[in-house]
Amino acid sequence: MLTADDLKKMLVDSRYKYISNGITGMMLYSKGTFFQALEGEEEQLEKAFESLQTDDIQKSVIKLKSGAEEQRTFFDWSMGFKPSSEDLSNINGFVNPFRWDFLTDYDQQHPAVNLLKTFVQHNLQY
Repeated sequence: MLTADDLKKMLVDSRYKYISNGITGMMLYSKGTFFQALEGEEEQLEKAFESLQTDDIQKSVIKLKSGAEEQRTFFDWSMGFKPSSEDLSNINGFVNPFRWDFLTDYDQQHPAVNLLKTFVQHNLQY
């Protein structure tokens, strides 16, 4: 399991890497499991997927869907996980999946948004 410090470092490092490469999306973490939706140019996404497959932390990476979209659903890259007692709201890119409204700014009909909601409902407990 990752510690709160591990997750904060991953958030900062991943956000920089993805945004620098024009990738937007959201990653959620709970009890050793990651779920991530990524958007961007095909070449950059393929590089990111290859990197994930060789990552020491993320194992058994599965691509659920790929394909072209007319417009992006996510306006940046963010990460959510159960916050420790520390307030993380000041860290750019942190989303608190325990807030009822953490996905309200996104297209509620988009499959990735629905999968993120489902991940939260089945993996994160209050």
